[in-house]
Amino acid sequence: MNIQPTEVVFKADGLTYRGLAWGDSSNPLVFAIHGWLDNALSFAVLAPLLANYYVVSIDLSGHGLSSHRSADANYHVWDDIPQLVSIIDQLGASGAHIVGHSRGAAVAGMLAVALDDRCMSLTMLDGMISRSFENDDGAELFRTSLTERKKYMARPPRIFESVEQFIDSRSRYGFTRENAEMLVPRALRRVDDGWLLLSDPKLFGSSTIKMSEETSNSLYRAMNFPVATITGDTGFFNSDEAQDRIAGIADFAPDFHQLSVPGPHHFHMEGDVASLANRLTVFFEMGELGAGLLEQAS
Repeated sequence: MNIQPTEVVFKADGLTYRGLAWGDSSNPLVFAIHGWLDNALSFAVLAPLLANYYVVSIDLSGHGLSSHRSADANYHVWDDIPQLVSIIDQLGASGAHIVGHSRGAAVAGMLAVALDDRCMSLTMLDGMISRSFENDDGAELFRTSLTERKKYMARPPRIFESVEQFIDSRSRYGFTRENAEMLVPRALRRVDDGWLLLSDPKLFGSSTIKMSEETSNSLYRAMNFPVATITGDTGFFNSDEAQDRIAGIADFAPDFHQLSVPGPHHFHMEGDVASLANRLTVFFEMGELGAGLLEQAS
């Protein structure tokens, strides 16, 4: 596969989605979804290693070079789903392997359910559709989200004095310097005063509502395709409680596989990414046959 991607652009429901594609469009589609405040370049290391696949990674709305949603709209994990289904339709794919990282793993899970029998497999990287790690006070969450929405919408555009300042700010979210630097071409734009952050400020606000555990469980029950959750052993889900919660997905998704690999939250961008690519390739191939034995790839 060519290491250099090609730019892709899609229109859906009045929004423009921009992204990157690697490989031959005649190959099976892998549709990759980045995490919160990341962009399509999140998959720039992994995608070229998925030989014999056509990998498309888009900037979600409000991220990177894609459109921001209107002032009255939100950024819940389900808000992009109708447009993502439209993009897959536009790609002319009869089916797709769906891969998502972090927040993008939740988006990927919901997209996979929406695609139903067009989803060939689902892989969630250091993330998942929430299984309620805590009991949120729904009323307090609702009030807080409205307050935050007003605050973030009133913020002036974020301008960094230098790219280095942006990289330093990303370190608070578990990024290495190399990973943060990789995202820069789709995260910032040069302006007179410095470097403009392209992501929508509303993304910093908390969700208005959160999905109940029963709702997330019902989504897992609807997954009639191979499902894998891969976490980094120093990532966000390395506690015993988190691993047990993830293991519980097997009670609902009939073809579920769980794996922990060495690495931090962004293990798909650093470390032994070639091994991860090999694991995914085996999962894609065996999942299509109904086996889905991800562990055999090691």
